[in-house]
Amino acid sequence: MKIKLNYLLPVLIAISFICFPQQKKFLFDAAHAETAGNADWVIDEDSNIPARYPTPDQSTVTSSTAESYWTGALSSWGIALVKSGHHVETLPIGSTITYGTANAQDLQNYDVFVIDEPNTLFTTSEKNALINFVSNGGGLFMISDHTGSDRNNDGYDSPMIWNDLFTNNGIVSNPFGMSVDLVDISQTSTNVLVGDYLTAGTAGTVTAMKWSDGATTTLNPTANSTVTGVVWTNGTAHGNTNLMVSRAKYGTGRVVLVCDSSPADDGTGGSGNTLYVGWLEVWKFITFWG
Repeated sequence: MKIKLNYLLPVLIAISFICFPQQKKFLFDAAHAETAGNADWVIDEDSNIPARYPTPDQSTVTSSTAESYWTGALSSWGIALVKSGHHVETLPIGSTITYGTANAQDLQNYDVFVIDEPNTLFTTSEKNALINFVSNGGGLFMISDHTGSDRNNDGYDSPMIWNDLFTNNGIVSNPFGMSVDLVDISQTSTNVLVGDYLTAGTAGTVTAMKWSDGATTTLNPTANSTVTGVVWTNGTAHGNTNLMVSRAKYGTGRVVLVCDSSPADDGTGGSGNTLYVGWLEVWKFITFWG
């Protein structure tokens, strides 16, 4: 059943820094098994292979371009960003996350890095790159899924992989003050932080988030005093447990953690994948991170 957008005005997808209206460069990760199993967490792919640049070229996107212009469960997200004047790319399969190198897709060449449900562990050098990218002003958008969501059967699911980044990065323990709980929940929560810059923007005011088998987060303000809850499960006091969405600053950068991949799913993807529409139901482009 479709749920009306005026009830589930969604949240947190563009990371279009309000204070900096010029074009931003977004990089979406596809190098950590984001297309394993039945997953398809990429903005575009051809013959089930995500390339650096989406096709047709993003320069051909206009205000009337359909969100199905590209193939990938995150294609609607990519199209929405381009329509707002931003640039999008994919870090392809077989690539390595780097920071401060001559690599053409080094994170220093981007403003925001989006990682939706990784299914292989980050290497030590990749974890160093992620932490340093944020510390030096980058934006990291992290999406987890529920416990047991190991798409490639390598023994690691996305909650475990994010927690490994937080606790085993070789630089600092728990830099963002967050940990993903090993749980599996489904609910539509209206327990939203009112007046936060993530929940009120040019697209409207967020009133709810819907999880279709997602996880929760526990916050540790001792580790990072800036960490803040944004959406909690229904009936939870606005404290440090049972978070569905949270945010933090680290160095001069910012991070957001969303604990379900379903809301960003636009229902389209490569052949052989069974996907479900979450984007039109609970997730839409909203300007934030001011």
